[in-house]
Amino acid sequence: MEKTTLISQMQKFHFGSKVFCSDGEDGILTRVSFDPASQRLAHIGVKQGRIFGKTLYVPYDTVTDASSDGVNLSISRSDLAAASQQEPGGALLDGRSVVQHADTGVKGTLTLVAVHPENGALAYLVVRNLRRGQDVLIRQEGVAKLEKGLVMVSIPESVLQTLPPYRPDDELQQEVEDILFDLTPLHVDFEGMKIRVLDGVLYLDGNISSSLRADIVQDQASGVRGLLEIRNNLVGDDSLASDLASALAKDPRTRDLPIGIYPRLGVVRLSGAVHNEEQKAAATEIARNFPGVRSVINDLVVDPKAALLRVMASAEGGEAEDRVPGGKYIRHTK
Repeated sequence: MEKTTLISQMQKFHFGSKVFCSDGEDGILTRVSFDPASQRLAHIGVKQGRIFGKTLYVPYDTVTDASSDGVNLSISRSDLAAASQQEPGGALLDGRSVVQHADTGVKGTLTLVAVHPENGALAYLVVRNLRRGQDVLIRQEGVAKLEKGLVMVSIPESVLQTLPPYRPDDELQQEVEDILFDLTPLHVDFEGMKIRVLDGVLYLDGNISSSLRADIVQDQASGVRGLLEIRNNLVGDDSLASDLASALAKDPRTRDLPIGIYPRLGVVRLSGAVHNEEQKAAATEIARNFPGVRSVINDLVVDPKAALLRVMASAEGGEAEDRVPGGKYIRHTK
């Protein structure tokens, strides 16, 4: 498998998954056709209708994405309807295709093929019952030959028996959620987190209270057997505050203004003072459009003479003194 392409970036073709054209859903994936010599995907077969529906074949270059969520095509439904019904040449495979071990003769059934998105080259396939009662992932280097309805694999039997099982997404999802739920301190973060397993890849998205906790989540999830990759896109509140402060400092509309940033799971509160309504609106705009921000609470006070920053907690680092003019708690950092 090419090292430059991650599992999450592969296109995965599940037989029976929905096919979506540029203007809507229109059929299911039933077949794929590979060039046997290069082991590159050339065509896919899309069945329209149900029992007596026709199967149409479109070139691989019409595919924009493929996963267990479905196959997305760049063409319209009318373009698909005008596609050829003639079976393409090469190694035509479907969910009934046999996968056979070249040395032992043991046979399994093909359930999934994955290809590199840049050229359609075979990356891996998933086989059922090549090892009794389990699904296993076979990488491209273990595929010896592709024929119509048949895949020959050649890997040592000792290696085959030690491969981790390819587990269903819902099973992996449940195990990840159970492990994280057992970490009681993380309960406060669940509101901002989105956890999803798709094609064996764990996607961690959303917000979390700190970057350290994001690392803890990944570390705990990495112990789940069968996960192929973890994509940790969690945004810690500490990193968000620092990065957003930098963005406000660089923007000419808000530069040098005493604006405090207080995120909670991506909900950002802006506190402090600005000189006019335009600056207040600009701060909201910058924060609202910043990656990782879910919403903005703008508590900025418009004061043409403002030079002090109201805060919720003590400033970190440096010397500071507290002042209470007009009954309002203000921290002025020297």
